Amino acid sequence: MTLHAQSASVAARGSQLVEKLVHDIDEQLEHTLDAGERARVMAVVRRCLTTTLGLAEAPLAETDDRLSVSYLKPSEVIAQDLVEMSQATLYRAVEDARFYCVTPRGKAIGRAFPAWQFSPPVPELLAAVLRQMKDLPSSEIHAFWVTPVDAFDDLTPAELLAGKAFESRAALTTAQRGHLAEPANERQGRVVAQLAALPNAVRN
Repeated sequence: MTLHAQSASVAARGSQLVEKLVHDIDEQLEHTLDAGERARVMAVVRRCLTTTLGLAEAPLAETDDRLSVSYLKPSEVIAQDLVEMSQATLYRAVEDARFYCVTPRGKAIGRAFPAWQFSPPVPELLAAVLRQMKDLPSSEIHAFWVTPVDAFDDLTPAELLAGKAFESRAALTTAQRGHLAEPANERQGRVVAQLAALPNAVRN
């Protein structure tokens, strides 16, 4: 193996280690910090790890072109004009598997909408996947979307479907950028295939 190839291999393993550590730390903080604060903390953690390991960061696009990690109340979805619907119609859209919602953290009832699903082109691509998840609990649906996948080089299904990285991700590898640059229909097909490959216990 050439020195260049060895360096590339070491860098790739270093990037994978950073993403694994960031993911693990993020999970530990999930119940102690809200999504926005957690995203800021994880961006700092990722920068520190990348600097310590001597890895080069590939900067992401501006925040406006990244996926939000926040959760929105139904009234906030309507107020921000993220959909051209009334609140009642938005609820029906969830029943029709066009969008999904989760129970707000720390509460037994209520609805919170992960904001990433309203970022174009997601609304046009989402329903084909959600229709295959209609019998799953909302927590499992959300877990599927935000859990990194080895086959996607540690991108989440949400990021792959959207063709955009979450705002909590400070850097992208070349392989990850390649995944996000694929045509929308190919990205959608890969997400559907990933869902189909899961054990029957965790899918429709």
